[in-house]
Amino acid sequence: SVIGARGGLPGGASFEDLMQKLQALQETIAEVNGQFQNPDMTTFVCVCIAEFLSLYETERMIQELAGFHIDTHCIVVNQLLFPEKSNDCKQCNSRRKMQKKYLDQIEELYDEFNVVKMPLLTDEVRGSEALKR
Repeated sequence: SVIGARGGLPGGASFEDLMQKLQALQETIAEVNGQFQNPDMTTFVCVCIAEFLSLYETERMIQELAGFHIDTHCIVVNQLLFPEKSNDCKQCNSRRKMQKKYLDQIEELYDEFNVVKMPLLTDEVRGSEALKR
């Protein structure tokens, strides 16, 4: 309970102290909210893969962020296959065909967004040195 056994606040704090702390917290929250809503300070970069559920969840997230006036104009589509035309791998070609279907939808839905297409790599990217490669 917020009120102690003797009717006071925990730690001997007064109601006025509590209200001052709440006011300071409210000001901090308002400042952070303002920073989130300022596109010059904050942009949310969405990262997805070219599959149905990921595209669906990305759209839900973009709509939710837009409702809070948070800028989202960049999408990174990760783990894309780019097989050679002469590639006989049925799985690779099938996966690429499926990915292309969702990439086309992303291009259509987000034609005003910056869409960055990242290939599927053979190694996991960890650390700044791996990013530079």
